[in-house]
Amino acid sequence: MKAAIFYGGKDIRVAEVPNPAPGPGEVVIRVRAAGICGSDLHGYREAGRKGAGGGGPHTSGHELSGEVAALGPGVAGLVVGQRVAVEPRHLVGCGRCRWCRRGDYHLCPQRGVIAGQRAHSTGFAEYSLESLDSVFPLPDIVPLEQAAILDVYACAVHALHLAPVHPGGTVVVQGAGAIGLTAAEVFRLGGAGQVIVCGTADHTLEAARKVGADVVINSARADPVAALMELTDGQGADVVVEAVGGAGQTFASSLAMAARGGAVVVVGMYSGPQTFDPWAMQSREIRLCFSNSYALWEGVPEFAIALGLLAAGKLRAGVYLTHSFPLERIAEGFAAAADKRTSGAIKVLVRP
Repeated sequence: MKAAIFYGGKDIRVAEVPNPAPGPGEVVIRVRAAGICGSDLHGYREAGRKGAGGGGPHTSGHELSGEVAALGPGVAGLVVGQRVAVEPRHLVGCGRCRWCRRGDYHLCPQRGVIAGQRAHSTGFAEYSLESLDSVFPLPDIVPLEQAAILDVYACAVHALHLAPVHPGGTVVVQGAGAIGLTAAEVFRLGGAGQVIVCGTADHTLEAARKVGADVVINSARADPVAALMELTDGQGADVVVEAVGGAGQTFASSLAMAARGGAVVVVGMYSGPQTFDPWAMQSREIRLCFSNSYALWEGVPEFAIALGLLAAGKLRAGVYLTHSFPLERIAEGFAAAADKRTSGAIKVLVRP
């Protein structure tokens, strides 16, 4: 099969590699669409960083959908050709530790390790080997392209579960990338009465309006904390979703946006230390939590919850799908995703 091989930095090559063969409990997926995640761009932007963990050339792609191509021995409940979405293989837990037993396999110390080897999905290839439990049949109404970003929506569902908003409450989202925009959608469905999105690019803020944001704030033109306080009569937001991450000092401003007794949930991935004033949090009794991927919530896969919302027509995934590239042009896709301000991209898909 053809697969993109990542050698570090912008060195991405498409080459022939062996087709995966499914074992017991495994399924091979013919990939039809795969999203480029912000985490995929870390190595792309750092030329000296090789491999997912610094370990040399590798394959990748964890936001994907496609069709069942082959079933391993004893696998039941799926048929070849069936349309499916995939919860990525790097979230597979050991199934035995205390976290896995309570449904929090995303916190498993051995997460993503299968038979002693690090495992991951290969959405940026023609085929991807997946575990049966991570494959979700798609209703006919759900396009494969939209199903490819269910991983993003599932992260938003998990953030809502960690920091629920009371009915009619105010939610502010810092960051208008795919993670922030999907969080704005999901928190609205979770009961928010007012949703405010802060970002620095006009095209992403316009997308925020399309998916239901009541107010958008361009943080490049106005102080987002001051603007939020003016919108909320100085009270702040009941829930703040920090979806920026990176090297910028947005942690402190997210804390400053929270109302007394409010919550801050951090979804963005920081690449450097952040500073904040603990007393400013303690005096207002701000609840802080960090959100990492997703798993089960009260026994139900959060990925399945996201899929249910999409199938019910409650999510506007099509707004985010701005760019699409064939596998042979994946380097162009990564360039567009890495410079969204120039390309106008929100979510870039690769179509193997």
